[in-house]
Amino acid sequence: MPTVSFILPTRNVEKNIGNLLESIFSQNLDYEIEVLIMDSSDDKTAEIVKNYPVKFVRVEPEDYNYGGTRNLGAEMTSGDFLVFLSTDVEIRNKKWLSKLLRNFADSKVAGVFGRQIPKENATPMEKFFILNTYPAKSYVLSLNSGQKLKKFFLFSNTNSAIRRSVWEKIKIPEMLKSEDQEWAKRALIAGYKIAYDSEAMVYHSHNYKLKQIFQEYFDSGATMPYIHNHRLLNYSMKNFMLDGLKYTLREYDYMARNSHISWIPYATIYDIFKFLGMFLGSKHKYMPLWLKKALCKKKNHWDKYNDIINQGA
Repeated sequence: MPTVSFILPTRNVEKNIGNLLESIFSQNLDYEIEVLIMDSSDDKTAEIVKNYPVKFVRVEPEDYNYGGTRNLGAEMTSGDFLVFLSTDVEIRNKKWLSKLLRNFADSKVAGVFGRQIPKENATPMEKFFILNTYPAKSYVLSLNSGQKLKKFFLFSNTNSAIRRSVWEKIKIPEMLKSEDQEWAKRALIAGYKIAYDSEAMVYHSHNYKLKQIFQEYFDSGATMPYIHNHRLLNYSMKNFMLDGLKYTLREYDYMARNSHISWIPYATIYDIFKFLGMFLGSKHKYMPLWLKKALCKKKNHWDKYNDIINQGA
């Protein structure tokens, strides 16, 4: 019987971790599962998760790294498939996991990520972002015969699974952000496929404040040029910015059609902060260390690494 390892980094999620674990253990599937909690909390998260049949390890906040912590979790588990989730997601379907894992019937699929649906309290900007980013149609990405991927590609560990045998060859890189997309890039270049399954959905969204959205996009701006700087990925920062402008126009149209016109002035400011974060992040190499740390979200990254990525990853 195939086995599945859930690797869940947690940080102060006492309000929803119980519901998430209930959802995981109530899935209808023919797999054995194990759940590893890697906790950096200073609330009651640790007390709550110990009421469930999980493995528990403490990760100090200063030691947490998006890729490195997940690699450590993979080393501490034994499943044939590794499932990664953000612990603020909501799972409302008992067949979610079976739909996610069915994609591995194709032996060339290295990883699969599922759809995200915005929560009811999401702002119009966040609703549009989620709906635009995670479409209702499934697809599979591959780079057959050296063909170039001429569009922005996505992979998200908010709702994903990867094949252990591939992870053993291609570890998740230790990065400032976007480690999931960099891993997917490396898998594609190695000849594997990446699947998106729109039926394996979770509910997930964030209502960021202006400072938060700037920091998120600063980190993204720092990593995107690196990820897409490859001869098989024909997608420049210029194209990314142009697509961003088109995105903004579609966002305003969405708001107008859904009775959110009053949000447009704030959305304009919100999008300016996103653009500035992305642009300045893309220029991080020209900044002194103190400025990078001031502008980014994951500040302790720079205490360990001199660039956005651990070159040894």
